[in-house]
Amino acid sequence: MSLSHSLKILMFGWEFPPFNSGGLGVACKGLVEALARQGIEVSFVLPKKMDCQSSSCRFIFADSLIKIRKVNFLLSPYLTSKSYQSLRKDKEGLNIYSPDLFGEVARYAREAKKIAFLEDFNLIHAHDWLSFPAGLEAKKASGKPLIVHIHATEFDRTGGNNVNQHVYEIEKQGFSEADKIIAVSNFTKKKVVEYYGIEPDKIEVVHNAIDSADFDFDLSEAERLRIKKLKAKNIKIVLFAGRLTIQKGPDYFLEVAKKVLERNVNVLFIIAGSGDMEAQIIEQAAELNIADKVLFAGFLRGKDLAQAYQMADLFIMPSVSEPFGLTPLESLTCGAPVLISKQSGVSEVIFHCLKTDFWNTDEMADKVLAILGYPELQESLKENGMREVKKFNWQDSAKKCIEIYQEVLSF
Repeated sequence: MSLSHSLKILMFGWEFPPFNSGGLGVACKGLVEALARQGIEVSFVLPKKMDCQSSSCRFIFADSLIKIRKVNFLLSPYLTSKSYQSLRKDKEGLNIYSPDLFGEVARYAREAKKIAFLEDFNLIHAHDWLSFPAGLEAKKASGKPLIVHIHATEFDRTGGNNVNQHVYEIEKQGFSEADKIIAVSNFTKKKVVEYYGIEPDKIEVVHNAIDSADFDFDLSEAERLRIKKLKAKNIKIVLFAGRLTIQKGPDYFLEVAKKVLERNVNVLFIIAGSGDMEAQIIEQAAELNIADKVLFAGFLRGKDLAQAYQMADLFIMPSVSEPFGLTPLESLTCGAPVLISKQSGVSEVIFHCLKTDFWNTDEMADKVLAILGYPELQESLKENGMREVKKFNWQDSAKKCIEIYQEVLSF
Protein backbone atom coordinates (compact mmCIF):
# COMPACT_ATOMS: atom_id res chain seq x y z
CA MET A 1 0.00 0.00 0.00
CA SER A 2 1.37 3.44 -0.94
CA LEU A 3 1.98 6.09 1.68
CA SER A 4 -0.87 8.23 0.38
CA HIS A 5 -3.37 5.42 0.86
CA SER A 6 -2.33 4.95 4.49
CA LEU A 7 -2.48 8.61 5.47
CA LYS A 8 -4.85 9.68 8.22
CA ILE A 9 -5.41 13.41 8.62
CA LEU A 10 -6.86 15.18 11.66
CA MET A 11 -8.38 18.34 10.16
CA PHE A 12 -9.71 21.35 12.06
CA GLY A 13 -12.16 23.75 10.45
CA TRP A 14 -15.08 25.96 11.38
CA GLU A 15 -17.65 25.62 8.63
CA PHE A 16 -18.75 22.96 6.17
CA PRO A 17 -21.66 22.99 3.70
CA PRO A 18 -24.58 23.09 3.97
CA PHE A 19 -23.81 25.07 7.14
CA ASN A 20 -21.54 27.63 5.52
CA SER A 21 -21.71 31.35 4.96
CA GLY A 22 -18.64 31.79 2.79
CA GLY A 23 -16.10 30.29 0.46
CA LEU A 24 -13.96 28.63 3.13
CA GLY A 25 -16.59 25.98 3.81
CA VAL A 26 -17.02 25.34 0.09
CA ALA A 27 -13.24 24.97 -0.28
CA CYS A 28 -13.03 22.59 2.70
CA LYS A 29 -15.78 20.41 1.26
CA GLY A 30 -14.20 20.27 -2.18
CA LEU A 31 -10.73 19.50 -0.84
CA VAL A 32 -11.79 16.93 1.76
CA GLU A 33 -14.01 14.98 -0.62
CA ALA A 34 -11.21 14.94 -3.21
CA LEU A 35 -8.76 13.68 -0.58
CA ALA A 36 -11.20 10.94 0.35
CA ARG A 37 -11.50 9.87 -3.30
CA GLN A 38 -7.73 9.46 -3.32
CA GLY A 39 -7.78 7.17 -0.31
CA ILE A 40 -6.95 9.68 2.42
CA GLU A 41 -8.86 9.24 5.67
CA VAL A 42 -9.87 12.60 7.13
CA SER A 43 -11.28 13.18 10.59
CA PHE A 44 -12.84 16.63 10.27
CA VAL A 45 -13.40 18.47 13.54
CA LEU A 46 -16.05 21.19 13.54
CA PRO A 47 -17.09 23.59 16.27
CA LYS A 48 -20.85 23.36 15.88
CA LYS A 49 -23.47 25.21 17.81
CA MET A 50 -26.27 23.09 16.33
CA ASP A 51 -27.76 19.94 17.84
CA CYS A 52 -25.24 17.21 17.11
CA GLN A 53 -28.00 14.60 17.09
CA SER A 54 -29.50 16.13 13.95
CA SER A 55 -29.15 13.98 10.87
CA SER A 56 -28.08 17.10 9.00
CA CYS A 57 -24.82 17.00 10.93
CA ARG A 58 -23.95 13.63 9.42
CA PHE A 59 -25.56 13.11 6.03
CA ILE A 60 -22.84 14.83 4.00
CA PHE A 61 -20.38 12.19 5.05
CA ALA A 62 -22.58 9.10 4.89
CA ASP A 63 -20.74 7.07 2.25
CA SER A 64 -17.17 8.37 2.31
CA LEU A 65 -13.93 7.90 4.17
CA ILE A 66 -14.53 11.17 5.99
CA LYS A 67 -15.48 11.06 9.63
CA ILE A 68 -16.82 14.02 11.52
CA ARG A 69 -16.42 14.76 15.20
CA LYS A 70 -18.70 17.56 16.39
CA VAL A 71 -18.07 19.82 19.35
CA ASN A 72 -20.62 22.23 20.82
CA PHE A 73 -19.17 25.72 20.37
CA LEU A 74 -20.34 29.18 19.36
CA LEU A 75 -17.60 29.57 16.75
CA SER A 76 -18.98 30.25 13.32
CA PRO A 77 -17.69 31.77 10.09
CA TYR A 78 -16.46 35.37 9.93
CA LEU A 79 -17.16 36.16 13.58
CA THR A 80 -15.97 39.39 15.13
CA SER A 81 -15.87 40.11 18.86
CA LYS A 82 -19.07 42.16 18.47
CA SER A 83 -20.99 39.52 16.51
CA TYR A 84 -19.86 36.84 18.99
CA GLN A 85 -21.44 38.80 21.81
CA SER A 86 -24.74 38.88 19.90
CA LEU A 87 -24.62 35.12 19.42
CA ARG A 88 -23.82 34.53 23.07
CA LYS A 89 -26.70 36.79 24.18
CA ASP A 90 -29.07 34.48 22.30
CA LYS A 91 -27.73 31.58 24.40
CA GLU A 92 -28.19 33.16 27.83
CA GLY A 93 -28.48 30.56 30.55
CA LEU A 94 -25.98 28.28 28.82
CA ASN A 95 -22.86 29.00 30.88
CA ILE A 96 -20.66 26.66 28.85
CA TYR A 97 -19.88 29.46 26.38
CA SER A 98 -16.91 31.79 26.95
CA PRO A 99 -17.51 35.50 27.68
CA ASP A 100 -15.69 36.59 24.50
CA LEU A 101 -14.68 35.29 21.08
CA PHE A 102 -11.06 34.60 22.00
CA GLY A 103 -12.11 32.65 25.07
CA GLU A 104 -14.25 30.47 22.81
CA VAL A 105 -11.31 29.96 20.43
CA ALA A 106 -9.20 28.89 23.44
CA ARG A 107 -11.94 26.51 24.59
CA TYR A 108 -12.01 24.92 21.15
CA ALA A 109 -8.22 24.51 21.41
CA ARG A 110 -8.53 22.74 24.78
CA GLU A 111 -11.06 20.35 23.30
CA ALA A 112 -8.70 19.75 20.37
CA LYS A 113 -6.07 18.55 22.79
CA LYS A 114 -8.47 15.87 24.09
CA ILE A 115 -9.43 14.84 20.58
CA ALA A 116 -5.75 14.46 19.63
CA PHE A 117 -5.37 11.84 22.35
CA LEU A 118 -8.39 9.90 21.07
CA GLU A 119 -7.84 9.99 17.31
CA ASP A 120 -5.47 7.90 15.19
CA PHE A 121 -3.76 10.17 12.66
CA ASN A 122 -0.43 10.95 10.99
CA LEU A 123 -0.72 14.69 10.52
CA ILE A 124 -2.80 17.76 11.51
CA HIS A 125 -4.29 20.21 9.00
CA ALA A 126 -5.94 23.39 10.35
CA HIS A 127 -7.91 25.99 8.36
CA ASP A 128 -7.63 29.73 9.19
CA TRP A 129 -7.08 31.52 12.47
CA LEU A 130 -10.06 30.22 14.47
CA SER A 131 -8.63 26.72 14.07
CA PHE A 132 -4.93 27.51 14.46
CA PRO A 133 -4.88 27.28 18.30
CA ALA A 134 -6.73 23.96 18.04
CA GLY A 135 -4.13 22.68 15.59
CA LEU A 136 -1.28 23.84 17.81
CA GLU A 137 -2.75 22.13 20.88
CA ALA A 138 -3.24 18.92 18.91
CA LYS A 139 0.39 19.13 17.80
CA LYS A 140 1.63 19.58 21.37
CA ALA A 141 -0.50 16.68 22.59
CA SER A 142 0.42 14.25 19.83
CA GLY A 143 3.85 15.30 18.63
CA LYS A 144 2.50 15.02 15.07
CA PRO A 145 3.34 17.63 12.39
CA LEU A 146 0.98 20.54 11.71
CA ILE A 147 0.02 22.17 8.43
CA VAL A 148 -1.92 25.43 8.58
CA HIS A 149 -4.04 26.41 5.58
CA ILE A 150 -4.59 30.13 5.13
CA HIS A 151 -7.68 31.20 3.21
CA ALA A 152 -7.61 34.85 4.36
CA THR A 153 -5.41 36.92 6.65
CA GLU A 154 -6.55 39.63 9.03
CA PHE A 155 -5.20 42.14 6.50
CA ASP A 156 -7.62 40.76 3.88
CA ARG A 157 -10.64 40.74 6.16
CA THR A 158 -10.10 44.33 7.31
CA GLY A 159 -8.83 45.74 4.03
CA GLY A 160 -5.65 46.62 5.94
CA ASN A 161 -7.52 48.98 8.29
CA ASN A 162 -8.11 48.44 12.02
CA VAL A 163 -6.29 45.11 12.11
CA ASN A 164 -7.18 43.17 15.28
CA GLN A 165 -3.85 42.68 17.02
CA HIS A 166 -5.03 39.59 18.89
CA VAL A 167 -6.12 37.88 15.68
CA TYR A 168 -2.83 38.90 14.04
CA GLU A 169 -0.85 37.34 16.90
CA ILE A 170 -2.82 34.08 16.66
CA GLU A 171 -2.17 33.95 12.92
CA LYS A 172 1.53 34.70 13.36
CA GLN A 173 1.91 32.02 16.02
CA GLY A 174 0.20 29.51 13.77
CA PHE A 175 2.43 30.39 10.83
CA SER A 176 5.58 30.31 12.99
CA GLU A 177 4.93 27.02 14.76
CA ALA A 178 3.44 25.08 11.84
CA ASP A 179 5.65 22.67 9.96
CA LYS A 180 4.28 23.92 6.64
CA ILE A 181 1.85 26.58 5.41
CA ILE A 182 -0.60 26.21 2.53
CA ALA A 183 -1.72 29.48 0.91
CA VAL A 184 -4.60 29.63 -1.57
CA SER A 185 -2.68 31.93 -3.94
CA ASN A 186 0.64 33.67 -4.55
CA PHE A 187 -1.22 36.87 -3.64
CA THR A 188 -1.78 35.42 -0.15
CA LYS A 189 1.72 33.95 0.09
CA LYS A 190 3.22 37.41 -0.47
CA LYS A 191 1.07 38.82 2.34
CA VAL A 192 2.20 36.12 4.77
CA VAL A 193 5.84 36.81 3.90
CA GLU A 194 5.49 40.60 4.04
CA TYR A 195 3.27 41.06 7.09
CA TYR A 196 4.17 38.04 9.22
CA GLY A 197 7.89 37.62 8.47
CA ILE A 198 7.61 34.02 7.30
CA GLU A 199 10.25 32.51 5.00
CA PRO A 200 8.85 31.94 1.47
CA ASP A 201 10.18 28.36 1.37
CA LYS A 202 7.85 27.42 4.22
CA ILE A 203 4.76 28.34 2.18
CA GLU A 204 3.27 26.21 -0.60
CA VAL A 205 0.54 27.53 -2.90
CA VAL A 206 -2.47 25.32 -3.61
CA HIS A 207 -5.10 27.16 -5.61
CA ASN A 208 -8.76 26.50 -4.94
CA ALA A 209 -10.98 24.81 -7.51
CA ILE A 210 -14.64 24.16 -8.19
CA ASP A 211 -16.98 21.20 -8.41
CA SER A 212 -19.18 22.03 -11.39
CA ALA A 213 -21.74 19.46 -10.22
CA ASP A 214 -22.62 21.82 -7.36
CA PHE A 215 -24.02 24.22 -9.95
CA ASP A 216 -25.66 21.76 -12.29
CA PHE A 217 -29.18 23.14 -11.97
CA ASP A 218 -31.72 23.84 -14.68
CA LEU A 219 -34.07 26.80 -14.52
CA SER A 220 -37.75 26.01 -14.29
CA GLU A 221 -40.11 27.09 -17.07
CA ALA A 222 -41.48 29.88 -14.87
CA GLU A 223 -37.97 31.14 -14.13
CA ARG A 224 -37.03 31.05 -17.80
CA LEU A 225 -40.18 33.02 -18.63
CA ARG A 226 -39.34 35.67 -16.02
CA ILE A 227 -35.84 36.12 -17.47
CA LYS A 228 -37.27 36.20 -20.99
CA LYS A 229 -39.60 39.04 -19.98
CA LEU A 230 -36.68 40.99 -18.53
CA LYS A 231 -34.64 40.48 -21.68
CA ALA A 232 -37.60 41.50 -23.84
CA LYS A 233 -37.50 44.84 -22.03
CA ASN A 234 -33.78 45.02 -22.83
CA ILE A 235 -32.95 44.95 -19.13
CA LYS A 236 -29.42 43.77 -18.35
CA ILE A 237 -28.52 42.11 -15.05
CA VAL A 238 -25.23 42.73 -13.22
CA LEU A 239 -24.58 40.54 -10.16
CA PHE A 240 -22.56 40.80 -6.95
CA ALA A 241 -22.44 37.70 -4.75
CA GLY A 242 -20.45 37.67 -1.53
CA ARG A 243 -20.33 38.78 2.06
CA LEU A 244 -21.21 42.43 2.57
CA THR A 245 -17.93 43.36 4.24
CA ILE A 246 -15.15 45.82 3.53
CA GLN A 247 -13.04 43.02 2.07
CA LYS A 248 -15.51 42.24 -0.71
CA GLY A 249 -16.01 45.81 -1.94
CA PRO A 250 -19.83 46.06 -2.16
CA ASP A 251 -19.52 49.85 -1.79
CA TYR A 252 -17.37 49.96 -4.94
CA PHE A 253 -20.00 47.83 -6.70
CA LEU A 254 -22.60 50.52 -5.97
CA GLU A 255 -20.26 53.28 -7.16
CA VAL A 256 -19.92 51.37 -10.44
CA ALA A 257 -23.70 50.93 -10.61
CA LYS A 258 -24.21 54.68 -10.26
CA LYS A 259 -21.79 55.44 -13.10
CA VAL A 260 -23.27 52.77 -15.38
CA LEU A 261 -26.84 53.93 -14.77
CA GLU A 262 -25.90 57.48 -15.72
CA ARG A 263 -25.26 56.14 -19.23
CA ASN A 264 -27.62 53.15 -19.41
CA VAL A 265 -30.78 53.06 -17.29
CA ASN A 266 -31.81 49.58 -18.45
CA VAL A 267 -29.59 47.76 -15.99
CA LEU A 268 -30.63 45.94 -12.80
CA PHE A 269 -27.92 45.43 -10.17
CA ILE A 270 -28.42 42.44 -7.87
CA ILE A 271 -26.58 42.12 -4.55
CA ALA A 272 -26.65 38.57 -3.16
CA GLY A 273 -25.14 38.32 0.30
CA SER A 274 -25.26 39.47 3.89
CA GLY A 275 -22.77 40.91 6.35
CA ASP A 276 -21.90 43.74 8.69
CA MET A 277 -22.07 46.36 5.91
CA GLU A 278 -25.62 45.46 4.87
CA ALA A 279 -27.34 48.49 6.42
CA GLN A 280 -24.60 50.78 5.12
CA ILE A 281 -24.95 49.42 1.57
CA ILE A 282 -28.73 49.83 1.59
CA GLU A 283 -28.31 53.44 2.77
CA GLN A 284 -25.63 54.05 0.13
CA ALA A 285 -27.97 52.87 -2.65
CA ALA A 286 -30.58 55.34 -1.43
CA GLU A 287 -28.06 58.20 -1.14
CA LEU A 288 -26.87 57.53 -4.70
CA ASN A 289 -30.53 57.65 -5.81
CA ILE A 290 -30.30 54.21 -7.43
CA ALA A 291 -32.31 52.16 -4.92
CA ASP A 292 -34.95 51.37 -7.56
CA LYS A 293 -32.21 49.80 -9.72
CA VAL A 294 -30.62 47.69 -6.96
CA LEU A 295 -32.15 44.43 -5.75
CA PHE A 296 -30.96 43.03 -2.40
CA ALA A 297 -31.45 39.27 -2.67
CA GLY A 298 -29.97 38.27 0.70
CA PHE A 299 -27.61 35.33 1.21
CA LEU A 300 -28.01 32.71 -1.52
CA ARG A 301 -26.64 29.19 -1.80
CA GLY A 302 -27.19 26.07 -3.90
CA LYS A 303 -29.84 26.27 -6.59
CA ASP A 304 -30.79 29.86 -5.75
CA LEU A 305 -27.21 31.04 -6.22
CA ALA A 306 -26.82 29.03 -9.44
CA GLN A 307 -29.96 30.64 -10.82
CA ALA A 308 -28.68 34.11 -9.96
CA TYR A 309 -25.51 33.40 -11.93
CA GLN A 310 -27.54 32.04 -14.85
CA MET A 311 -29.67 35.19 -14.93
CA ALA A 312 -26.69 37.53 -14.95
CA ASP A 313 -25.28 39.20 -18.03
CA LEU A 314 -22.17 39.99 -15.99
CA PHE A 315 -20.76 39.10 -12.58
CA ILE A 316 -18.51 41.55 -10.73
CA MET A 317 -16.08 40.73 -7.91
CA PRO A 318 -14.70 44.14 -6.80
CA SER A 319 -12.79 42.77 -3.78
CA VAL A 320 -10.36 45.03 -1.96
CA SER A 321 -8.19 42.07 -0.96
CA GLU A 322 -9.28 38.60 -2.07
CA PRO A 323 -6.96 35.67 -1.21
CA PHE A 324 -8.58 33.57 -3.92
CA GLY A 325 -12.26 34.13 -4.79
CA LEU A 326 -14.41 31.15 -5.72
CA THR A 327 -17.35 33.19 -7.00
CA PRO A 328 -15.83 33.98 -10.43
CA LEU A 329 -15.32 30.26 -11.03
CA GLU A 330 -18.91 29.61 -9.99
CA SER A 331 -20.15 32.35 -12.28
CA LEU A 332 -18.18 31.09 -15.29
CA THR A 333 -19.45 27.57 -14.65
CA CYS A 334 -23.00 28.92 -14.88
CA GLY A 335 -22.29 30.88 -18.05
CA ALA A 336 -21.97 34.46 -16.80
CA PRO A 337 -18.83 36.39 -17.83
CA VAL A 338 -16.85 38.02 -15.04
CA LEU A 339 -15.13 41.28 -14.16
CA ILE A 340 -12.75 40.87 -11.23
CA SER A 341 -10.37 43.01 -9.21
CA LYS A 342 -6.65 42.58 -9.79
CA GLN A 343 -6.28 42.38 -6.01
CA SER A 344 -7.35 38.71 -5.98
CA GLY A 345 -5.76 35.30 -6.09
CA VAL A 346 -8.14 34.01 -8.74
CA SER A 347 -6.79 36.65 -11.15
CA GLU A 348 -3.58 34.58 -11.22
CA VAL A 349 -5.32 31.62 -12.80
CA ILE A 350 -8.18 32.84 -15.04
CA PHE A 351 -7.58 34.87 -18.16
CA HIS A 352 -10.85 34.89 -20.13
CA CYS A 353 -12.28 37.66 -18.02
CA LEU A 354 -11.93 41.40 -17.50
CA LYS A 355 -9.75 42.79 -14.69
CA THR A 356 -9.41 46.18 -13.03
CA ASP A 357 -8.07 47.62 -9.79
CA PHE A 358 -10.88 47.60 -7.22
CA TRP A 359 -10.60 51.35 -6.66
CA ASN A 360 -10.80 52.26 -10.35
CA THR A 361 -14.57 52.50 -10.60
CA ASP A 362 -14.38 54.58 -13.79
CA GLU A 363 -12.56 51.83 -15.65
CA MET A 364 -14.83 49.22 -14.12
CA ALA A 365 -17.94 51.09 -15.28
CA ASP A 366 -16.49 51.44 -18.79
CA LYS A 367 -15.92 47.70 -18.96
CA VAL A 368 -19.43 46.95 -17.68
CA LEU A 369 -20.90 49.16 -20.39
CA ALA A 370 -18.68 47.50 -23.02
CA ILE A 371 -19.88 44.02 -22.09
CA LEU A 372 -23.53 45.04 -21.91
CA GLY A 373 -23.31 47.01 -25.14
CA TYR A 374 -21.45 44.51 -27.30
CA PRO A 375 -23.12 41.07 -27.38
CA GLU A 376 -20.16 39.60 -29.31
CA LEU A 377 -17.76 40.51 -26.48
CA GLN A 378 -20.13 39.13 -23.87
CA GLU A 379 -20.56 35.85 -25.78
CA SER A 380 -16.82 35.48 -26.34
CA LEU A 381 -16.04 35.95 -22.66
CA LYS A 382 -18.85 33.56 -21.75
CA GLU A 383 -17.81 30.74 -24.09
CA ASN A 384 -14.07 31.00 -23.45
CA GLY A 385 -14.62 31.42 -19.72
CA MET A 386 -16.80 28.31 -19.52
CA ARG A 387 -14.13 26.38 -21.41
CA GLU A 388 -11.34 27.69 -19.19
CA VAL A 389 -13.06 26.96 -15.89
CA LYS A 390 -13.31 23.27 -16.77
CA LYS A 391 -9.58 22.90 -16.09
CA PHE A 392 -10.14 23.56 -12.39
CA ASN A 393 -10.82 20.52 -10.23
CA TRP A 394 -10.35 19.61 -6.58
CA GLN A 395 -8.52 16.39 -7.49
CA ASP A 396 -5.49 18.42 -8.61
CA SER A 397 -5.61 20.50 -5.42
CA ALA A 398 -5.84 17.34 -3.33
CA LYS A 399 -2.84 15.82 -5.11
CA LYS A 400 -0.76 18.88 -4.26
CA CYS A 401 -1.85 18.63 -0.62
CA ILE A 402 -0.88 14.94 -0.53
CA GLU A 403 2.57 15.84 -1.88
CA ILE A 404 2.91 18.39 0.93
CA TYR A 405 1.75 15.82 3.51
CA GLN A 406 4.36 13.36 2.28
CA GLU A 407 7.09 16.01 2.31
CA VAL A 408 6.30 17.03 5.88
CA LEU A 409 6.16 13.42 7.08
CA SER A 410 9.55 12.73 5.52
CA PHE A 411 11.29 15.51 7.54
